[in-house]
This record gives sequence, C-alpha cells and structure tokens, in this order.
Amino acid sequence: MKLSLICTAMLGLSIAPANANTVEGIEIITISGQHQPLNSFSIEHAQADVNTPEVSQWLKSVPGANSNSNGPITGIAQYRGLYGDRVATTLSGQTIRGAGPNAMDAPLSYVNPNLVESISVYRSISPVSSALDSLGGTVEVKLKTAQVSSDSNEMDISGHLTGSYNQNTHGHTLSSDINISQQGMAGFAYLNHQKADNFTDGSNNKITPSEYDKTMMGAAVAIENEQHTARLKWDKVDTGPSGTAALPMDIDYIDTEHWSANGLSTVQDWSINWRYSYQDARHGMDNFSLRMHNMPTMHRYNTAVMSGHSYALNAKNQHWQFGIEGITSEHDSVITNPTNPMFNLVNFNQVSDERHSIFAQYQHKAAALTNTFGVRIKQNNADAHDVSHSMAMMMPHVKMLQDAFNQADKSVTDTTFDVSYHSQYQYSDTLLLNYALAVKQRAASYQERYLWLPMQATGGLADGKTYIGNINLAPETAYQANLGFNYQSDNFSVAPQIFYQQIDDYIQGTPAESSHVKMAANMMGDSSPLVFSNIDASLYGADLNWQYRVNQHWQLSGLASYVRGTRDDINDDLYRIAPLNGQVNLHFSASNWQTKFNVTAYHKQSRVSEINNEKTSAGYALLNWHLDYYTQQAFTLSVGISNLLDKTYHEHLAGLNRAAGNAMAVGKPITAIGRNGYVALSYQF
Repeated sequence: MKLSLICTAMLGLSIAPANANTVEGIEIITISGQHQPLNSFSIEHAQADVNTPEVSQWLKSVPGANSNSNGPITGIAQYRGLYGDRVATTLSGQTIRGAGPNAMDAPLSYVNPNLVESISVYRSISPVSSALDSLGGTVEVKLKTAQVSSDSNEMDISGHLTGSYNQNTHGHTLSSDINISQQGMAGFAYLNHQKADNFTDGSNNKITPSEYDKTMMGAAVAIENEQHTARLKWDKVDTGPSGTAALPMDIDYIDTEHWSANGLSTVQDWSINWRYSYQDARHGMDNFSLRMHNMPTMHRYNTAVMSGHSYALNAKNQHWQFGIEGITSEHDSVITNPTNPMFNLVNFNQVSDERHSIFAQYQHKAAALTNTFGVRIKQNNADAHDVSHSMAMMMPHVKMLQDAFNQADKSVTDTTFDVSYHSQYQYSDTLLLNYALAVKQRAASYQERYLWLPMQATGGLADGKTYIGNINLAPETAYQANLGFNYQSDNFSVAPQIFYQQIDDYIQGTPAESSHVKMAANMMGDSSPLVFSNIDASLYGADLNWQYRVNQHWQLSGLASYVRGTRDDINDDLYRIAPLNGQVNLHFSASNWQTKFNVTAYHKQSRVSEINNEKTSAGYALLNWHLDYYTQQAFTLSVGISNLLDKTYHEHLAGLNRAAGNAMAVGKPITAIGRNGYVALSYQF
C-alpha cells in the first residue's frame, strides 16, 4: 500500500538508501517518509512531526538534537549543544550557504517537509568523510529528485499531490511532484507553496510577526545505465514577507536559485561519486514592514547577496574511501534607510570564504569488530574588501572603526584538520558496544571575522547583543570522546551514549574593551557590546533512545537528552544550550489506520550564560495526537492536534522578542504556538 510523505512520516519511519558518505559500522538515525510498520522495529528510526513548516523541528525526534528557532521558517540545527556553522548540514550532498548574515535562510530553511525522502543524523562523533566541517555533528537531508525506474522499457509515471490546513495560523500547504521515467532516463518536477498568518499562544496572545509565505519549485533529469548515473537539478526558493521576532529584522524576501549536478560510477570494486553546485541568493530584510516601528529615522533595510560554488569527488571500496571537497562563497550586505536616501552602511563588502579539503578513511572488519579511522586536511581562506558608513564623518567612533578595519590586513589563511576513530564490537546477538574519539577543527565564519561595526548580524545568535568581529581568530579545536551501547531483543531496544568534548579556542562573545566599540554600540542602545574571541569550553552529557513493542498493534518508544556546556576560563555557562528533555510515544497500528500519542517534556533551564544576558526558562510538558487513515486508492487523510492541552510555554531555544508591538515586551521570551488542529489530504500515484 502506498502512503504519502506527510501522512506517514509522523508514525512510521524507515532507513533510506545510504548516500555516498554513509559509513557502515557507525550509527545513523534516519527520519524517512516511507511507512514503517511496527513489525519492522529498530532504534535506527526516529519519529518526526511533519506538521511543521520547516524540517529543523524534525531533529527533535533524535536524541541529542534540537533546533534554534528564530522564526517559524528560520530553524538552525543544534546537536549536543553546538549549532550554526559547527553542525554540518548537507542537502542531497550539497553544502548550502545562506545569503543573510543572521541566518534567516539557514540550510534547513531550503527544505520543505513534503520534498524530503529522509534526514539522517550521525549519532556520536561524525566520521571525517561525512562533511567538510563536522565539529558539531552532521545532518544529511536526502531530497526527492529524478529516479529511473527498474523497468526501462515501460514508461513509469509517479508522484504526489498534498494539501494541508492548520487551524491556529490559518495556514495552508499545497504541494505536488511528478517523476516520469523510461529507457534509462527520468524527469522530475515539483511545486510547493506554504503560507500562514501570525500564530496565537496558549493564552490566546497573537505573536507578531510570525507569519510566513514561501514558494519552492524545481526540476531534475537523470540518465542511468548499469555502471553510471548522472543527474542535473535546478531548485528555486522564493520567500515573501515572513516574521523572525527573535531577530532585529524580518524577512522581506529571499530569492535563491541552486543548480547542481552529480553522478555515480562503478569501476571494478570502486564506486566513484562526484558533484558540483552553484548557488545565487538575494535576501532583503527590514525592521519596519511586519513589526511596529514609529521612528522613521531608525528604519533599516538590509540587502544581502551571496554567490557560491561547491564540489566533491570521492572514491570508495570495501575498505578505503578517498575524497576532495570544497566550497567557495562571496557575501555582500548593505544597510539603507528608505526614508533617508543619504544613509548607507556597507556592512560586508565582497567577503570571500573558501574552504578546500582532502580526506582519506579506512575501515577494517575482523569477526565481530569494526574499526574506522579517517583524516581530513582543510585549507581555509578568507578576505574582505573595504567598508564604509555614510555617517562616519559625523560619528568619530564609527570613523575610527571604519578606518581601522580598512587599513587592516584582512586576508587570512588557516590550515586545519580532522581526525576520527570509531570502534564497534558485536559482543553478542543482542548487544553492540561502540566508542569514538576525534580531534576536529573549525575556522571562524565570515561574521565572526569581519563584522566591523557593533551590530547583531551574528549568524542567528538572537541574544540581543551587539558584536564586533575579530579578523585574527584562531581555529576552534575540539577533543571529543563518545561511549555507548545498543541492546536489541525481539521486542525491546535501547541505545544510551555518553559524550565529552573540550574545545580549545572556542569562539564566543566576550566584553569589548575598545572605547570606540563601546561608544558606537552605546549609540545603538547596547552599553555592553561583545567581541568574538577565543576562549576554552567544555561540553558533556548523555542521551538515549528506546523502543518496546507490546504486540503487532501497540508500541512504546521514547528518547532523553542532556547536555551541559561551560566556559573553562571563567565561571559561566555556554549560551543557548537545550535543557534536559525527553519524549514518550504510544503507537497503535491497524490494517488501514494508525495513531500516536506523544508526550514531550522539557526541564527548566537555569544554567544560562551571564555574558549573553541569557534568560532562564521554566519546564513544561506537552501532549500531542496524530492519526492517519488510508485507502486502497492511495488517498491518505491525516488529522492531529499539537499542544492538545493548550499549554502556554516558551522554548528555551526560541530566543527573546525583538519586535515592538508584540504580545510580550521587547526582551521577554517568545511564547510558543498554542493548541493547533490540522488536517492533510494526500494522493500518491
């Protein structure tokens, strides 16, 4: 029986085909849109809430993973306390860079739930082959694309039509895709539109701005024979006015085109994968269109542009994997005031960020023992052109910062490396032991280096603080260790892990000492600006997932996650760390329908960063319900209610309100969506 993505990923998930970088013997948790019956039972499968406008929320179904949500379509992946550029996120093998300096278009914002085949998260430490920069973990998204059918002589036509409605936001999603295949060739096309109004919380307060409007479209072609496969794909994202209340501006538009080509060839016992992509992104944002702002002299419009290329080539056999991989991008950002044509601030000017790498990985199997060892060497080059501010002549502190930046040597080259070792031992038929060790490095982002004027363009930190960059930042170096086991019997499985990592030269905001920085920030309303600096930090914790099959109809499953992040140089906690949290799911499956009750609970978070003025958060628990009913005619009806008890709460990772005129004051935590009923109808042909 065929089931559509939106209707089946909520309750039953399956492992998707491995991509080129997947490594046997290293645990991966995969969220997929294919139906997973209860008798196909494994802890390698996660549970996803597909009733979300973007897929970063799916990560909450994986132990240790979460999402920093700065808006309903602006989620940033977090894994075991690390987030942003530290967590590698690839879309069908491609590395995506956003145009916005505040990560409004983070990589996962380029994904629609209806277009996902699977999302895979490496548990424990990511192998070096998984991504170019994987210090904080790796998230791999496999998107739908052109697929050649197994019967090459007959024309095969397949696809999906999906429509959904959300009661709380009056939001809707319309999605369609089609794949046509014959004689070793295939064509694929899709169109998706999402739109919603501002949501209300559990106390019936309207949270503004939280509306969104996004259209995605694309097409792909594929050619395949016994030894070779090649694909060419085009994707376009057109985002309209959308709210990001945790940031100083909202989205006016995001217009992105992405071209990619990839292929796979088999030569004797080697598989050779290659890919290339080009991305062009334009992004407009402002602080007055969707939120109240009664001071026209302080209206700001930021136009950001990004273009970039990525490439990879790797060869793999039973034991060895070799590869080269790289990404280059150029970023520009200019801030204006529509009411004052004379105002012009060049925030980033032709900032280049180039990262190139080569890696080798070896795996050896001996009876019950599997060992994997890898090394990646990376060359990181960054540079920036001169900046300017139209008001510099009237603001001596701004002029001093501008001149100091323009006179500085802005060209930086860092050579970094990653080394990883994984060991897995099958102790018995039911017990698998595993541990991993790694040393990984990450060069600073362009915002961390080249933010020359105290501003909040910080890659989505959303702490309300103004920052200034540091051209001479040293690379972060993480020393990582992970230990765990998997126990699986006929009807019960559990997989706990503990982890620890010490990060030397961790990049974190520290109080600025420059009087020019302080005076410039004070004019912008921040009396305690921060400068990106190298410090030492530690993160440690534990997480687990488990499943228990009661019988062929009933199943229980759940997860728990805990992470603590501390600074080693002073007595302070790291910023934006998820509190202790867990889930319990009760599933029931019958012949043509299935349902799930979910309880999600978060402990209070009192261990917060004083440097970032981070607020504590209270604990809470939510009850959610979902049901799928499907017919032999490939129609599926899905209904559900999230936050069934209409709880008023706020997620610790959702940030603080920056929008005047909202239900809560500026600087107060943003409350989450209240009770939301939804319905979806899908047809698969």
